[in-house]
Amino acid sequence: MNSSDKGWRAASKRWPASIGLTVLLALSGCGAALTVPAPVPLAASELVELCNAESMASIASNLVSTQVAIGTIANFSGPKLPGGVSFTPAKGDMPAFCQVTGSFKTNRTTGKTANFLATLPENWNGKYLQMGCGGHCGTFAVSNAASPTITITNQGTPGQIIRKGYASFATDEGHVSMDGGTWAVKGPGKVHHDAIDDLLYKSHQVLAPMGKEFARAFYTRMEGANRRIDRAYFSGCSGGGRDALVAASYMPEQFDGIIAGSPYKLTVAFQAVGTSLATLRAPNARISDGLMKIVSERVNAQCDALDGVRDGLIQNPAACDFAPERDLPNCAGEKPGDQCFTGGQIETLSTVLTAVTDEAGNIVQPAYSVSILQTGFQPPAPPKDRSAIEPWPDNQHEGGLFGLANSTIKIFAHGNDPDFATRRIISFRDGGPGPTEAFRIVVPRNEVDMLVTKLRMGIGHFPENADAFIRQGGKLLIWHNFSDQLLTPYMSVNYYKQLAGRHGGYTKLRDNVRLFALPGTAHCSGGGAQMGPGSFDALGAMEDWVEKGIAPNALRATLYEPTSYGVDFAKPLGRTMPLCAFPQMAKYDGSGDVNDAANWRCPAGDTRMLRIGESGRRAGVIE
Repeated sequence: MNSSDKGWRAASKRWPASIGLTVLLALSGCGAALTVPAPVPLAASELVELCNAESMASIASNLVSTQVAIGTIANFSGPKLPGGVSFTPAKGDMPAFCQVTGSFKTNRTTGKTANFLATLPENWNGKYLQMGCGGHCGTFAVSNAASPTITITNQGTPGQIIRKGYASFATDEGHVSMDGGTWAVKGPGKVHHDAIDDLLYKSHQVLAPMGKEFARAFYTRMEGANRRIDRAYFSGCSGGGRDALVAASYMPEQFDGIIAGSPYKLTVAFQAVGTSLATLRAPNARISDGLMKIVSERVNAQCDALDGVRDGLIQNPAACDFAPERDLPNCAGEKPGDQCFTGGQIETLSTVLTAVTDEAGNIVQPAYSVSILQTGFQPPAPPKDRSAIEPWPDNQHEGGLFGLANSTIKIFAHGNDPDFATRRIISFRDGGPGPTEAFRIVVPRNEVDMLVTKLRMGIGHFPENADAFIRQGGKLLIWHNFSDQLLTPYMSVNYYKQLAGRHGGYTKLRDNVRLFALPGTAHCSGGGAQMGPGSFDALGAMEDWVEKGIAPNALRATLYEPTSYGVDFAKPLGRTMPLCAFPQMAKYDGSGDVNDAANWRCPAGDTRMLRIGESGRRAGVIE
């Protein structure tokens, strides 16, 4: 196709389809007798012509933000595109789209690279979406806009990002291994600092201008007219929620709106290693799923009605007064059973529900919520050697959260020091000093300070970090699952309370930042026990806020059947409910089906989510 053909095609897109067809007939010189095949959408035609390795390499070679190479990414879980490029034709309500993989330099001096995945639909809306990852990344499993699992980190429905017309970009954050941190190890006492920086912040910091430049160049070439980015957004959950807060903190100028779901704060490492090690303190310290069900039954009996209606849903678990050492049945003679708890099991559960403190009793990390407790806090299986200094090696999946946590502390913070062992810095205490005297995890203050100092660029929870984003008028939507079995929701609650204190209170803060609690929902709204509606249109809410000035106040959420990874959108379970902007709590009208959102509302001026009971104080929720 020559340049005049491209210019004509670009102009023809502004005409009604009937006019375009008429012009084609006239230009053919064949008159009405011509048999015309079914029309091909012009954008799709141009997209398929441009969606090839040669054209993508040509675009990449002219980028100035950083060096980009197009190609297949080896040894990773994600789309393995031949030559790094793949075209998918339109089907049903899904438009045609082009996907591109390759690498980009994150450090021009050392030559360090990270990989990227771009999804470029035919119906581009002029907007850019950058997506966070999960855990310690190394994959595109939850950041591929064309994959059903995209909803794990971005909410919405499968394919929504493409149907809306977003040019979306994601990165594996500089490595292809999904292990907690072995990819950053160079040897005893040696780590790949560039690789750690890419995980913490650098890969996203470089991707943002590169992705925008790539999208502009791609659509300018496809449409034959200069194109610009109208709006830019960031979205992610878990590790991707961490990425989102890091984006708000250290690259605020790049985005108009940011969505942070259940954001991962790196200090959770002390909690994760501590609860894991608590299961090794006694032969019967692990807690079975059956016993956890008893815990949930006791908690629900005590806390379900606190929001005004018994419906199986605890909207504000921090308002509960549940204490495991008081409210659970003890096993006689410490003989374990399926209807009672040993002293070791009570202590393990106490470490889950009690904030981690330093030796002076100062809170280091808030604990889990009491709502729908699950056993995700403990490794899936006991270690082969309970006394081993590293009972669950980083490269073994049996360790669960321990692998991520241990690598954060030992590899990232301590530089893989062969003389250091995370297990040695973890202790347990029952009693004072400090605001909580319950049995808990204790970690030395110097260890906390070192981790925060060294990994600061990967932590977006510092309230002062949001100042620049708020000043420029950016919109930050935070959501957190309030029965999250992996990342406690109280990290987000405390962060939001600190932001309110810094920016003139909740009413003023809500001009730019809003927090939404998702009661009774598991991590990232899938893959666990779910009682509450956990699926909502986060991207649509952000678009309305940024582009129309309609701030989100009551977001309609739906309960779907959970699967191992997300939910089954073909199986709604019959419950809908509004999600209210914190500190509001959804209020039942008093009549009608409690499972219908129409019978709930978010009362103006309501502050019931600020109520704190013994459970909240014990967990370290800021009052």
